[in-house]
Amino acid sequence: MSGKFLARVSALSLALLLVACGGDDSSSPLAGTGTDGGETSTSEGTVGTTPDAGTGTTQEVVIGLGSGFGSSFVEGQIETGIGSDTLTAGGQTKLTVYIVDKNNNNSLITNEQVEVSFSSNCVSTKEAQIESPILTSGGVAETTYIAQGCSPQDLIKAEVGAATASVAIDIAAPIADRVVAVPLTTTSIAPIGAGSTSRPSEAPVSFKVVDSNGNGLKGVDVTFSLSGDDPTAETPVSLSTEGATSTTGGEVSTLVIAGSASTTVRVIATIQKDTGPESTQSEAIAINSLIPTDAGFTLTSDNYLPDAQFTAGVQVAISAFATDRNGQNIRGNTIINFTADGGSITPDCTLSEEGICTVSWRSQSPWLTQPTITATTIGETSTGTVGTISESLRLFVSSSRDPQITLSEGVEPQQYCASADVRAADASRIHPANGTTIDFAISEGEILSAKSSFTVNGENGIPDDTTKYTACVFAKLTDATVPGTLTATVTTPGDEIAEDLLVLPATATP
Repeated sequence: MSGKFLARVSALSLALLLVACGGDDSSSPLAGTGTDGGETSTSEGTVGTTPDAGTGTTQEVVIGLGSGFGSSFVEGQIETGIGSDTLTAGGQTKLTVYIVDKNNNNSLITNEQVEVSFSSNCVSTKEAQIESPILTSGGVAETTYIAQGCSPQDLIKAEVGAATASVAIDIAAPIADRVVAVPLTTTSIAPIGAGSTSRPSEAPVSFKVVDSNGNGLKGVDVTFSLSGDDPTAETPVSLSTEGATSTTGGEVSTLVIAGSASTTVRVIATIQKDTGPESTQSEAIAINSLIPTDAGFTLTSDNYLPDAQFTAGVQVAISAFATDRNGQNIRGNTIINFTADGGSITPDCTLSEEGICTVSWRSQSPWLTQPTITATTIGETSTGTVGTISESLRLFVSSSRDPQITLSEGVEPQQYCASADVRAADASRIHPANGTTIDFAISEGEILSAKSSFTVNGENGIPDDTTKYTACVFAKLTDATVPGTLTATVTTPGDEIAEDLLVLPATATP
């Protein structure tokens, strides 16, 4: 015979076999009777039989669990490595159970693999640990029991089908050694009144009470207190509870509830020991980012000079930046509203964790050369009250049409300046658009300036002179007796080009 026959027999099958053979409650039969010396099958699998040497018939195997075997067998008892002593808190012991055939003088069952399951009340509550199940073919199952906070007693049970054995062991009460901080899941929260579901105004803080072996202990009283709060705050930081009793695993928790100030706090957890109080601190929790302040509200554009006088649908990014009175970025939970008196604008955006959000202005009717964009939100005004704060900027909507350029001498010796403009929709001449270039070139001479090419930069804001763009270089003749020609060329983003020439006369005779 072979195989794990024991684990294959259902509890119902075993009970029926016990009735058939007159077995008791702590026994488990392995097979039905027969006359062929073979095997009997159940719905769960094949079970074994034992030949009766005098009669040629088969004898049913009835499992018994206990301590010892043969004449020393004590049914229903698990042996422990501590005897009648008390197991130390956090200690461990060996558990041994013997598997015998009660129909064969309580001899060990050694010709089959048997699976023994161990369980206990404290294992079910995770206050103890047992290696289970144990598979054995030697008739003896051994495992290790580890106390992990269980006290004062635990009942351990071994089972093979309907056969059982048990033992109750006394466990010394664990002694709290220290309290340790559990890593935070939230390290930064919003001040009271400024929180949201994405960034709340409270944070859970947990600790674990452990014994000298590091096992969590339940039933230990822990007190909580705060350190680091701003004593001048209008609303102080608070805790949801100032004390708790550790649960299974040793955990205790409280909730930090933000106050009105921007500050950093820690929670202190304290237990009482025979030697006095024992404390530990949590990681720091930052409380920051109040409401926006008028002084910290900024509006900017990535292009103040778009090429859009004659084109609908040109996009310009408009960004809002917000800080609180402490100069800290507003971390989300703030909506900025936008309006524009020319073109169109995305109605609103929500500040990111960096205190920034961006919308898009689009060129379209109503057509204005200098549309004003305004951003508003609720924040702290310049008078210290809470109300609407706003910030505005203007764009200068330019074009690429009909560029013109004029080259002339500058106000300084050897200086030459070129001024370029373009046509607006109303036929006026205006400053050219972002990306427009002016390039200088010279024949029979050299340009003394570090660069000879200039580009209109729309990120710098609206220019002081909205009628033209001027760039200057210094240049001279290579040979003072030979005249030269300086050329200035303007190229718009729409690739329209214009140029102007200036003859540099010879300053000496050959």
